[in-house]
Amino acid sequence: MASNEYVLFKGTVKLGVPFLKGYKGDPHYVIVSEDQNGREFRIVTNAKSDSSLTGPAGYLVLYAWNQYFQHPMTADLDKIAAGVSTSNFPKLDYVHDTRLVDLSTMRPIPLDTEHEENDINALLNDMLQLDMSAQGSDYVYPTPSYKDNRLGWKPTKDVTVYGFGFLFEPGKDGLHETHMNQGNPKPANGSKVRDHSNENGVFQDGAVMVEVDGKFQALFVAFQPQLVPTDNRGRPIPGQSHPILQGA
Repeated sequence: MASNEYVLFKGTVKLGVPFLKGYKGDPHYVIVSEDQNGREFRIVTNAKSDSSLTGPAGYLVLYAWNQYFQHPMTADLDKIAAGVSTSNFPKLDYVHDTRLVDLSTMRPIPLDTEHEENDINALLNDMLQLDMSAQGSDYVYPTPSYKDNRLGWKPTKDVTVYGFGFLFEPGKDGLHETHMNQGNPKPANGSKVRDHSNENGVFQDGAVMVEVDGKFQALFVAFQPQLVPTDNRGRPIPGQSHPILQGA
């Protein structure tokens, strides 16, 4: 179980900030949004895995993009007030809620920081209804350890965003881990692969959903080393669990 707080943020999209060539830090797309009081809140989504594995098996994230997302939770999302919700919101689970996402449809997707074609950048640009023909707006992406000068683009329509993930600490002005947060295996002793097994849990998965003209879209992201199915604590099951792609 991750140590920071699992939340839902609902707000209005102001800028989409793709991860482009030359940017600092981990490859994250930044969705800049506002709550009901105009306070800025940032939702970050992995454009590439932070896995320490090498080659395509490590660094290409898996994704499923549902352009016509239908689920009973959408009625609840409509009723939720804008801002951060720490309780009384739908909790996501890729494995144990079979209506949420069909894991067999997940596929690897590359990161193209130079041309932004056929990658998470391009997919989110489309989801957020960005006008990529316009000149980008300067945006300073702040983190606790550095600031990075980036470019963002504005949406052409009113876009409501729903970010599921874990709050930034200590600022609580954004969220991350908008991906599957279970099925992480424990690396073998001496392995150089990063250990994410302490992040495993159920009904704490992340995602990005948007609502445009009353219709929902959803983006689900996972990592290739993650295993399914999982037990009631989100851990791989010895002798049963396998990589997501092996079950596709």
